[in-house]
Amino acid sequence: FITFTALGRQAVMDGVESDVRIAPTSMGVDVVAFVGEEEAEEAGRMQGTTEFQLAHEFYDAYKACRKLHSAEEGDPPSQADLDALSGKLKAIALRVGQLRLFSPNEELDDVGTADLKFLLVPSLLGGVLGATCDLAERPRTLRQALVCWRGFAADCQRLGVAHRDDIRSIDRNPEDALDAASKRDEKIARYKRSKEVDEKVAHLFAKKRAVLGDEFHWGHGSGFDEDMERELILALLGRAVAQAAEDIGSAEQELPLLDLMAARGGPGKAPKRPPPSTEKPFIVKIQDKAECTRLYKEMVFQCPYQLPTMSLAEAADIEMAEMHEREQAKAMRQRDQMYEESDRWLSGDRQGAKEADDEEKKTYKDRDWDDWKDEHPWGSGNKMANVS
Repeated sequence: FITFTALGRQAVMDGVESDVRIAPTSMGVDVVAFVGEEEAEEAGRMQGTTEFQLAHEFYDAYKACRKLHSAEEGDPPSQADLDALSGKLKAIALRVGQLRLFSPNEELDDVGTADLKFLLVPSLLGGVLGATCDLAERPRTLRQALVCWRGFAADCQRLGVAHRDDIRSIDRNPEDALDAASKRDEKIARYKRSKEVDEKVAHLFAKKRAVLGDEFHWGHGSGFDEDMERELILALLGRAVAQAAEDIGSAEQELPLLDLMAARGGPGKAPKRPPPSTEKPFIVKIQDKAECTRLYKEMVFQCPYQLPTMSLAEAADIEMAEMHEREQAKAMRQRDQMYEESDRWLSGDRQGAKEADDEEKKTYKDRDWDDWKDEHPWGSGNKMANVS
């Protein structure tokens, strides 16, 4: 079994099996318990690997995970491939803990760029475990994936990489669930943030591929310096936290259905029907004809539809109260966003920082627009060819 450690968060939710647990003792991923036989062999193979060799192992694992996500849109991967990939990621996590690449006392600036990519390991492992195809093993692996995602989010929150709204969504109690309108606004805002990050990541990967020849080559060169490499990894970490918030919500909704399916006997099994009753039906015999006539008369003059349980004024009061709650929640989100912007730019004390960030976003947008115009020259879509 596996024990992941994360700082400052009780990540084990109710119902998680005892073989997967989190101890708030250190930072990063630390596999300290026994694993399966095949996973133990993989961990033994990496026992003596150096940090440089571990980077090559991470290269193969990350490339396989990217192929896994692209294959999910078409043919799903086999369970054997998923098991092999999860075993490799667990071995990498174990070796990262043995090398002590991360410390709970470190801040983001203290973590080296060459080590920063290993923070993605629990996120990648959670995605592989969450893609399990075996319905009999899926409840267990899905609970393990929840532990991976929550531990990964804890590390990113500690380093200040994760977005505040994503952390708030992950830490939200089931009793504090949002209404439909607020949940929709939250998903739209997360989608917009994720889309911007995806465009940034795609641009940096394309530049790395043009300079180094391989977009998944972790390192920097003359045309792709260390600052750009660090910016790429931080963007991947932020995007992984947003994806973890989505995956945790989906997993928490799926687990009760899987438990219900297991209670019925497994996939494809119908619910058990209660045995037929052996008692005879209860029959009331009316001997008096006048009593029977009276009962029929009472059944004649009755309302043909269900009577309302509240007045229109009461229903209006309930709707007004719900509207006020939605407005208060919206105002609170706007206030939190304003505070976040104020904290990010130190209430205007960082002279030129916000302008530089806006200029960088504008540069990326203009660069993408220039690339699109180069790929689609003026008049290329005119089939009549009447362009002078």
